[in-house]
Amino acid sequence: MKKDNLLIRGFSILTLVFLLFSGAAFATAATESSETPDLLIRKIMGLAYETQQTISSGPFSVGDSLKKVEKEWGSPEDLSTVAANYWSKNIRFLYDNSTGRKTITGIDDFDPQLKTIHLFDVKELLGEPVSEVEQEGNYYVTYSDNETYKLTFVFESAWINPNPTLSLYTLESVDK
Repeated sequence: MKKDNLLIRGFSILTLVFLLFSGAAFATAATESSETPDLLIRKIMGLAYETQQTISSGPFSVGDSLKKVEKEWGSPEDLSTVAANYWSKNIRFLYDNSTGRKTITGIDDFDPQLKTIHLFDVKELLGEPVSEVEQEGNYYVTYSDNETYKLTFVFESAWINPNPTLSLYTLESVDK
Protein backbone atom coordinates (compact mmCIF):
# COMPACT_ATOMS: atom_id res chain seq x y z
CA MET A 1 0.00 0.00 0.00
CA LYS A 2 2.82 2.42 0.91
CA LYS A 3 4.58 1.62 -2.34
CA ASP A 4 1.44 2.52 -4.32
CA ASN A 5 1.11 5.86 -2.50
CA LEU A 6 4.76 6.64 -3.13
CA LEU A 7 4.36 5.75 -6.80
CA ILE A 8 1.26 7.94 -7.17
CA ARG A 9 2.93 10.82 -5.32
CA GLY A 10 6.05 10.53 -7.51
CA PHE A 11 3.96 10.44 -10.67
CA SER A 12 1.96 13.47 -9.48
CA ILE A 13 5.12 15.46 -8.79
CA LEU A 14 6.61 14.56 -12.18
CA THR A 15 3.37 15.54 -13.92
CA LEU A 16 3.28 18.86 -12.05
CA VAL A 17 6.91 19.62 -12.95
CA PHE A 18 6.22 18.76 -16.60
CA LEU A 19 3.17 21.05 -16.69
CA LEU A 20 5.09 23.91 -15.08
CA PHE A 21 7.93 23.70 -17.58
CA SER A 22 5.70 23.22 -20.61
CA GLY A 23 3.54 26.19 -19.53
CA ALA A 24 6.64 28.39 -19.29
CA ALA A 25 7.72 27.31 -22.78
CA PHE A 26 4.29 28.14 -24.22
CA ALA A 27 4.26 31.54 -22.49
CA THR A 28 7.73 32.33 -23.85
CA ALA A 29 6.73 31.37 -27.40
CA ALA A 30 3.60 33.53 -27.21
CA THR A 31 5.59 36.50 -25.93
CA GLU A 32 8.22 36.19 -28.65
CA SER A 33 5.68 36.09 -31.48
CA SER A 34 3.91 39.29 -30.45
CA GLU A 35 6.08 42.36 -30.88
CA THR A 36 5.75 45.55 -28.87
CA PRO A 37 4.49 48.70 -30.63
CA ASP A 38 8.01 50.21 -30.51
CA LEU A 39 9.55 47.14 -32.15
CA LEU A 40 6.85 47.09 -34.84
CA ILE A 41 7.38 50.77 -35.64
CA ARG A 42 11.15 50.24 -35.85
CA LYS A 43 10.59 47.22 -38.11
CA ILE A 44 8.27 49.24 -40.37
CA MET A 45 10.80 52.06 -40.66
CA GLY A 46 13.75 49.71 -41.21
CA LEU A 47 12.00 47.75 -43.97
CA ALA A 48 10.89 50.97 -45.66
CA TYR A 49 14.37 52.44 -45.62
CA GLU A 50 16.42 49.33 -46.42
CA THR A 51 14.26 47.35 -48.86
CA GLN A 52 11.12 49.40 -49.59
CA GLN A 53 9.04 46.51 -48.23
CA THR A 54 6.33 46.31 -45.60
CA ILE A 55 5.83 43.82 -42.78
CA SER A 56 3.50 41.62 -44.85
CA SER A 57 4.73 42.25 -48.40
CA GLY A 58 7.16 39.36 -48.19
CA PRO A 59 9.92 39.48 -50.75
CA PHE A 60 8.13 42.16 -52.82
CA SER A 61 8.90 45.86 -52.69
CA VAL A 62 7.97 49.15 -54.30
CA GLY A 63 9.38 49.13 -57.83
CA ASP A 64 8.83 45.40 -58.38
CA SER A 65 6.45 44.09 -61.00
CA LEU A 66 2.93 42.96 -60.08
CA LYS A 67 3.55 40.10 -62.53
CA LYS A 68 6.37 38.93 -60.25
CA VAL A 69 3.94 38.91 -57.30
CA GLU A 70 1.31 37.00 -59.30
CA LYS A 71 3.92 34.43 -60.34
CA GLU A 72 4.85 33.79 -56.69
CA TRP A 73 1.52 34.33 -54.86
CA GLY A 74 -0.97 33.60 -57.63
CA SER A 75 -3.77 35.86 -58.82
CA PRO A 76 -4.92 38.58 -56.44
CA GLU A 77 -8.14 37.97 -54.54
CA ASP A 78 -9.45 41.31 -55.80
CA LEU A 79 -8.10 43.34 -58.72
CA SER A 80 -8.84 46.81 -60.08
CA THR A 81 -7.01 48.91 -62.64
CA VAL A 82 -4.77 50.39 -59.91
CA ALA A 83 -4.75 47.93 -56.99
CA ALA A 84 -4.26 44.22 -56.40
CA ASN A 85 -5.60 42.98 -53.07
CA TYR A 86 -4.23 39.93 -51.32
CA TRP A 87 -6.64 40.00 -48.38
CA SER A 88 -5.37 36.72 -46.91
CA LYS A 89 -1.85 38.21 -46.78
CA ASN A 90 -3.03 41.62 -45.44
CA ILE A 91 -1.56 43.45 -48.46
CA ARG A 92 -2.70 45.73 -51.25
CA PHE A 93 -0.26 46.49 -54.05
CA LEU A 94 -0.87 49.79 -55.84
CA TYR A 95 0.49 49.63 -59.36
CA ASP A 96 0.95 51.57 -62.58
CA ASN A 97 -1.30 49.89 -65.13
CA SER A 98 0.22 51.90 -68.00
CA THR A 99 3.42 49.85 -67.89
CA GLY A 100 3.51 46.32 -69.28
CA ARG A 101 5.08 44.94 -66.12
CA LYS A 102 2.57 46.75 -63.87
CA THR A 103 5.17 48.45 -61.68
CA ILE A 104 4.29 48.55 -57.97
CA THR A 105 4.12 52.20 -56.89
CA GLY A 106 2.89 51.68 -53.34
CA ILE A 107 2.03 49.03 -50.79
CA ASP A 108 -0.81 49.16 -48.25
CA ASP A 109 -0.15 46.89 -45.27
CA PHE A 110 -3.02 46.13 -42.89
CA ASP A 111 -1.49 43.37 -40.79
CA PRO A 112 -3.66 42.73 -37.69
CA GLN A 113 -0.71 43.30 -35.32
CA LEU A 114 -0.71 46.97 -36.39
CA LYS A 115 -3.77 47.47 -34.14
CA THR A 116 -1.37 47.43 -31.17
CA ILE A 117 0.17 50.71 -32.36
CA HIS A 118 -1.34 54.03 -31.30
CA LEU A 119 -0.79 57.55 -32.62
CA PHE A 120 1.19 58.58 -29.52
CA ASP A 121 3.51 55.55 -29.98
CA VAL A 122 4.42 56.67 -33.49
CA LYS A 123 4.90 60.34 -32.61
CA GLU A 124 6.90 59.56 -29.49
CA LEU A 125 9.29 57.27 -31.37
CA LEU A 126 9.52 59.10 -34.72
CA GLY A 127 8.96 62.71 -33.69
CA GLU A 128 6.97 65.27 -35.64
CA PRO A 129 5.64 64.01 -38.98
CA VAL A 130 6.03 65.74 -42.35
CA SER A 131 2.24 66.13 -42.43
CA GLU A 132 -0.92 65.32 -40.44
CA VAL A 133 -4.37 65.37 -41.99
CA GLU A 134 -7.83 64.39 -40.73
CA GLN A 135 -9.88 63.33 -43.75
CA GLU A 136 -12.90 61.14 -44.42
CA GLY A 137 -12.95 59.60 -40.94
CA ASN A 138 -9.23 58.77 -40.90
CA TYR A 139 -6.18 60.49 -39.50
CA TYR A 140 -3.15 60.41 -41.83
CA VAL A 141 0.35 60.90 -40.45
CA THR A 142 3.23 60.97 -42.97
CA TYR A 143 6.97 60.49 -42.50
CA SER A 144 9.64 60.52 -45.19
CA ASP A 145 13.40 60.40 -45.55
CA ASN A 146 12.96 62.63 -48.65
CA GLU A 147 15.22 60.34 -50.68
CA THR A 148 13.91 56.80 -50.65
CA TYR A 149 10.45 56.38 -49.13
CA LYS A 150 7.30 58.04 -47.86
CA LEU A 151 5.29 56.28 -45.15
CA THR A 152 1.72 57.27 -44.37
CA PHE A 153 0.22 55.82 -41.21
CA VAL A 154 -3.58 55.67 -41.35
CA PHE A 155 -5.27 55.86 -37.96
CA GLU A 156 -8.91 55.87 -36.96
CA SER A 157 -10.33 59.37 -36.59
CA ALA A 158 -8.53 61.51 -34.02
CA TRP A 159 -11.76 63.45 -33.41
CA ILE A 160 -13.29 60.50 -31.62
CA ASN A 161 -10.15 59.35 -29.80
CA PRO A 162 -7.06 61.57 -29.41
CA ASN A 163 -4.83 58.44 -29.36
CA PRO A 164 -6.37 56.25 -32.09
CA THR A 165 -5.10 52.84 -33.19
CA LEU A 166 -3.32 52.22 -36.47
CA SER A 167 -5.48 50.68 -39.22
CA LEU A 168 -2.89 50.38 -41.98
CA TYR A 169 0.10 52.09 -43.47
CA THR A 170 1.15 52.92 -47.02
CA LEU A 171 4.69 52.78 -48.32
CA GLU A 172 5.52 54.72 -51.47
CA SER A 173 8.79 55.64 -53.14
CA VAL A 174 9.79 59.28 -53.20
CA ASP A 175 9.53 60.89 -56.64
CA LYS A 176 12.87 62.40 -57.54
